[in-house]
Amino acid sequence: MSEETGADDERAGNNPLRRTLDLCLFAPVGVAVTVVEDLPDLIAKGRRRVERELGNARVVGRFVVNKGQRQVSERLDDLWGNGAHAGPDAAEHAEEAAETSWDRPPPDPAAEAIVGGALADYDTLSASQVVRRLESLGPEELRAVQRYEASTRNRRTILNRAGQLLDERPLGPASE
Repeated sequence: MSEETGADDERAGNNPLRRTLDLCLFAPVGVAVTVVEDLPDLIAKGRRRVERELGNARVVGRFVVNKGQRQVSERLDDLWGNGAHAGPDAAEHAEEAAETSWDRPPPDPAAEAIVGGALADYDTLSASQVVRRLESLGPEELRAVQRYEASTRNRRTILNRAGQLLDERPLGPASE
């Protein structure tokens, strides 16, 4: 019987009516059944792929935006003449550049002498270096730093910290 069935299958495969039925009816039905059975898996697979691609696009987008912001910031600093002041004190230097020298009082020679004695090479120190050393100074030296800084570079970080330290310490002569 299997030999007869095999012969019938070969003849059926050659039959144009049978091939037309296979292509036009059974193949679409088979595809439809397969799609219905596999649809949840296809949806999950598509969702994972789209989420992965969107995640990659977000990472690349953040990188590009951050890099662009840095480049724009650097170019603006260069345009404003602050390119040499890149680093932690960049905002402070921008503030210094915005102020004009005629807004400041002339340097106080007495304050300059006190500051020079208390903090060697004061004029070469960054604001963060000065602020770290302010705590070791007495009230008179702190007031001299305020006067001298206000008449020269006018760095707000130094002026504010000296003021805080003076407010924290008791009034009276320098404690040395």
